[in-house]
Amino acid sequence: MPKMGDAMTEGILLSWSKENGAQVKAGDVIAEIETDKSNVEIEAEDAGVLSIFTQAGETVPVGHVIAAIGSSVTAPKKEAPVAVAVPAVPAPPTPAAAAPAAPAAKPVAIGQERIKATPLARRVARESGLDIARITGTGPFGRIVEADVQAHLKLQSDKPALAPAKSAPAAVTPPSEPIELTPIRRVIAKRMVESKTTIPHFYATSEIDMAAAVALREQLNSYDDSLPKISFNDMVVKAAAIALKKVPGANAAFKNDKIYPGNGVHVGIAVALDDGLIVPVVRDADKLPLRKIASTGKELIKKARDKKLQPQEYSGGTFTVSNLGAYDVENFIAIIDPAQGAILAVASIVKKPVVLADGITIGVGQRMNVTFSGDHRVMDGAVGAQFLQELKKALQNPLSLLEG
Repeated sequence: MPKMGDAMTEGILLSWSKENGAQVKAGDVIAEIETDKSNVEIEAEDAGVLSIFTQAGETVPVGHVIAAIGSSVTAPKKEAPVAVAVPAVPAPPTPAAAAPAAPAAKPVAIGQERIKATPLARRVARESGLDIARITGTGPFGRIVEADVQAHLKLQSDKPALAPAKSAPAAVTPPSEPIELTPIRRVIAKRMVESKTTIPHFYATSEIDMAAAVALREQLNSYDDSLPKISFNDMVVKAAAIALKKVPGANAAFKNDKIYPGNGVHVGIAVALDDGLIVPVVRDADKLPLRKIASTGKELIKKARDKKLQPQEYSGGTFTVSNLGAYDVENFIAIIDPAQGAILAVASIVKKPVVLADGITIGVGQRMNVTFSGDHRVMDGAVGAQFLQELKKALQNPLSLLEG
């Protein structure tokens, strides 16, 4: 089991792309694993005969041998189940007695853990009260994926409701049942406890006039439909990169009793997933044009939600932007990634009464609250305040975002 990130301690072996005993070439995809961040395909490093030691669906520690490639098939380790072929004839005599009623092709009698299905598919099926053994898989080697479960649910919803209503509640999972942590949720739990118990956070909040940014975004997005659309988050990422360049003290991290300056301005974007949070990184954001940040950000967010991010796409960030503006949030504070020195929490843009530039007139303004969380071991509060000043200047004079 390869180590795909600093925080990774184990992975889930989702599926094998090659059969046990298959001849493989260097570079062939032989398996797919799920890490705490994404799903990753594993390639053969050498040519030879593949010997599989670990069954699909198992959680395996980093460094544990899951297969070998050699000149001949190696006998599997004792802990690996011998029954690799699921359709094998069952030992108990029960199917013979029930043969007239069911053809025994349905693997209902086999434990659910023996059925090839992704963890997400299992969870959706469980929460929907479905027997996953009754779903036909369309993934590699018949593996059941989430789309198969959703298709099965749609098929059921399209059928006329002929069955008695009383049968439905029996399949619903009781809400009091504890939920097992997914790999990503387990890492988040560990890292956030580490952050809040070892990093002395300080916080600073600023209100930003977003009227000019709102107007510029509207102009840019209506200019040419063939160009990538720009979001407010893209503008914040660019403004944060500009501020970090001007206030490098905020672009640093604490490690081994030393302060490590960032080796570039690499801004992470916090992306919410169904089972947790992941932070893909826009590298050298200070040097990228706003349109490029927009296209790069959209691509990274899509890959994050599809669990297709590669390790280099979610590691090496020097600062993070966490934006909850889409959820009608007035203000919040974010927790610092232990590998970084600061994070920015971005709230919603709201219309509110404000005193206009003449100091007398009351008008309607478009304001956004942002809160800087800083590691007090790396920087003092003045550095956070200076960062917010530069961020505010960039967003309130948004033409500066088009430079670079």
